[in-house]
Amino acid sequence: MSDDLDTNAKDRLVAATRGALAAVPLAGGLLGELVTEVIPGLRQDRIVTYLRLLEQRVAAMEDAQAKAALVDPEKIDLIERGGFQAARATSPERIAHIVDVVARGLEADEAEIMRRKRLMELLGEIDDDEVSILTAYGRSLAGMDRNAFAAISRPDPPHLGAGREVIDQNQLYELGKNHLLRMGLLERNYGNVKKGHLPEFDAKAGGFKGNVQISYLGRMLLREMGIELPFEG
Repeated sequence: MSDDLDTNAKDRLVAATRGALAAVPLAGGLLGELVTEVIPGLRQDRIVTYLRLLEQRVAAMEDAQAKAALVDPEKIDLIERGGFQAARATSPERIAHIVDVVARGLEADEAEIMRRKRLMELLGEIDDDEVSILTAYGRSLAGMDRNAFAAISRPDPPHLGAGREVIDQNQLYELGKNHLLRMGLLERNYGNVKKGHLPEFDAKAGGFKGNVQISYLGRMLLREMGIELPFEG
């Protein structure tokens, strides 16, 4: 596909980057080539992919709605935020998710658009692995998909005599899950606790015993990203 987005802005990116690299001793050889040739080109390609996908979504909107969206300062800001995130994306799927969030925001009314930007900010704070973890929790809610976690290679729980690699894998997985908990995208369900009582304390985990599940906010973010859940038609 050839369009105005294919004009070679790479040379300008490379020239600017080389100037900054002049004083860096390690910037020679393969490393210098990576920074000045590969990375700028990749970032440009990501933005081009983002803009093309977004153009398709805008073209599908009603003409008056599309024209109004493209002159609204808040919606233009949303498009720009999406572009910044797309430049840092590491997969086509991530770019598609960003486009979904932006496109839905462009269809929102003016009072809602500023609030929807918060969803864009949430997406920008989680990586692709955390998106996969969140999706697995969403698909497994209420036992709807018992194989939901198979797709994310969730490590087996550490056992007595487990090696350092097993422990490391679990710690890194838990780091992503705890990040989602802190952001409110996952939540703990302590079940039915009698009035005046506290949930049972788990000394090993250092907190109250409870099951982790996706929150309503987490489900909302997945919907905005175009990720379908089995119980939400």
